[in-house]
Amino acid sequence: MDCGDTFLMPAPGGMATPHLWIVITPPDLKSNLCAIVSVTTLRNSKDQTVILRIGDHPFIRHDSTIFYGDAMIVDARRLDAEIAAGLALGREKCPVATLKLVQEGVTASPFTRPKILRFCREHWRR
Repeated sequence: MDCGDTFLMPAPGGMATPHLWIVITPPDLKSNLCAIVSVTTLRNSKDQTVILRIGDHPFIRHDSTIFYGDAMIVDARRLDAEIAAGLALGREKCPVATLKLVQEGVTASPFTRPKILRFCREHWRR
């Protein structure tokens, strides 16, 4: 996994419906940790900081949003292993313009947890 990669996976503790996840930081060279955010349907979404539309990513089929409250810091090697085991499904790379918009939303969303914000800022400075 690398920054901009995407994959389908159910949200932890959520229903079996897989969501599109976007890797928004490069994996740390020592720990292999990276930050990921999920894409969800726009309807009834609490977080409308970033709205994605058809064409923003090949998987997007209707108005969707990033729910920054679900953002996680994960081991990129674990993601690769889950894809290899069929527990997650790799999708097309996120277009550069879409990735930039999603990354900018990290600092703009009131739902981004401080831990995620600190991790992202630290890794984007490198």
